[in-house]
Amino acid sequence: MSAPISSTISTRVLILSDTHNFDIDDSNLNQYTLRNALPAVDVLLHCGDLTHCGGTLSFKKAIKLLGSIDATLKLVIAGNHDLELDRDYWTAYLDEGDVIEDHDAALEIMKGRLAKEANVVYLEEGTYLFVLENGAKFTIYASPYTPAFCDWAFAYEHKQDRFSQP
Repeated sequence: MSAPISSTISTRVLILSDTHNFDIDDSNLNQYTLRNALPAVDVLLHCGDLTHCGGTLSFKKAIKLLGSIDATLKLVIAGNHDLELDRDYWTAYLDEGDVIEDHDAALEIMKGRLAKEANVVYLEEGTYLFVLENGAKFTIYASPYTPAFCDWAFAYEHKQDRFSQP
């Protein structure tokens, strides 16, 4: 008699959020440093707030951080602090010195060459299916949106039903 075939595949997932421009350099230990070594994983999911208040240099730093983590698949969802990634927010709240093109520059960082080199996949709102090298499959619904709070990005009105499927 043969052993039953398993319908599960061991898969290691690391979930991070609110890194707000953390460093990975131990020589610069401060309150914004990942102080413990991170394990090798199959999937890294960063659930928002890569940056403190956006900025192209901050997005580049976040991509560098993610690139240093040993993960086969690295998924990123923006958060309310990742200002330029929300076109509606960025257009409505431009400050002196800000330009609308900063949105496009931020998206280029998150989806372009730097992200690809770091093996980062930027997820905009929607449902995604992934098949890992180990054969595991999973579906994820990603959304950067949160109830409105203090004029941050990716906000929706509290009474709005943003997530129910039709």
